[in-house]
Amino acid sequence: MLLFLQIILALLSLALTPPAGINIGTWRGVLMTKNGELPFTFETKLAGEKVILEINNGEEHILVDEVSISGDSVFIKMPVFDSEFRLKYTPQMMSGTYINYSRKADNIIPFKAEFNKHYRFTEENITPVANISGRWEVDFSKGTADSSKAVGVFNQQGNELTGTFLTVSGDYRYLEGTVQGDKLFLSTFDGAHAFLFTATIAADGIMSGMYYSGNHWKEPWIAKKNPEYQLPDPYSLTYLKPGYERFDFTFPDLSGKMVSLSDEQFKNKAVIVQIMGSWCPNCMDETGYFAPLYDQYKSRGLEIVALAYERSPELEKAKVTLERLKKRFNINYTILFAGAVGPDAAKTLPMINAILSYPTTIFIDKKGMVRKIYTGITGPATGIEYDKWKDDTNRLVDKLISE
Repeated sequence: MLLFLQIILALLSLALTPPAGINIGTWRGVLMTKNGELPFTFETKLAGEKVILEINNGEEHILVDEVSISGDSVFIKMPVFDSEFRLKYTPQMMSGTYINYSRKADNIIPFKAEFNKHYRFTEENITPVANISGRWEVDFSKGTADSSKAVGVFNQQGNELTGTFLTVSGDYRYLEGTVQGDKLFLSTFDGAHAFLFTATIAADGIMSGMYYSGNHWKEPWIAKKNPEYQLPDPYSLTYLKPGYERFDFTFPDLSGKMVSLSDEQFKNKAVIVQIMGSWCPNCMDETGYFAPLYDQYKSRGLEIVALAYERSPELEKAKVTLERLKKRFNINYTILFAGAVGPDAAKTLPMINAILSYPTTIFIDKKGMVRKIYTGITGPATGIEYDKWKDDTNRLVDKLISE
């Protein structure tokens, strides 16, 4: 009997040992940016005999299944986004570089990860001076030409902190971190965003600190608690310019075929035009909502068309990333290549005042008239704000297809 149990335990041990030699479990990863360490945690798991990853940012868990191992090297390609890790590994340690190919400069960051480390920023638990849960009025780069407003929404449980920042162009997605004494730390990593926030909580309740994005950006921020603070109405920011009554476009699809809004497939249909890019995490949040919405409402007269503005000005190169996007989200609606993202992108849509945000969403009725334009998105990291956005969008779609 003892021998039988020993054999069973040995077989179980073998079953839990990955063929590649990478330990299965929790890792603490650190991007060593020019501005300091940007930490996050991830899990290594087995899918059959294949090693996969799951990156954790608060309530978000990102499945990474493009992992290739050769000798003592591991290559981790992030889903959708044009970025990857190129690492050496031992059972207890990974080290190497993170490369964001969508950026032309400051796109390589040293990286290391340690196995069986479950904390994000620190193992300490210094008693916080305050509980900052709630809604905050935030100023980035206050008093400068780059100043902008935001809403901070935080949830603090003891030392543990999660939250996000809402802006007129979208949100900063899932942030996770800690409050230690009078210090605040938050970070997120999703393959495109690599954000780090630090702050000091003053005796008067004002928070002030720094925001860092990868190697390429940093700016100060300051916040005061204000449950009533609201950003401008997202339906008021993007609009048809005087002299234009309708929205129109002609762009190639992923096969190179030219598609126009005046084509038969859009006639007598309610149409959602999604201005987006595969490099944009907020656009991924919107796509994750629109893909099943289209499948649900297509038979009732809804069409969705994505106008993708990509890092590459060439269709053949952009197509690779867009096909990965299509597969990742099981997108059945039309995706068009609208050109390169940048200051000239708005020239391709001369009827609107500007492209202020990716995503921007245009709702068109069955008569071809623009009914509403929504700038940005309040994504799933915003909690009840996201629920409200979904409810408002569902009501609007129901109205347009029922008319």
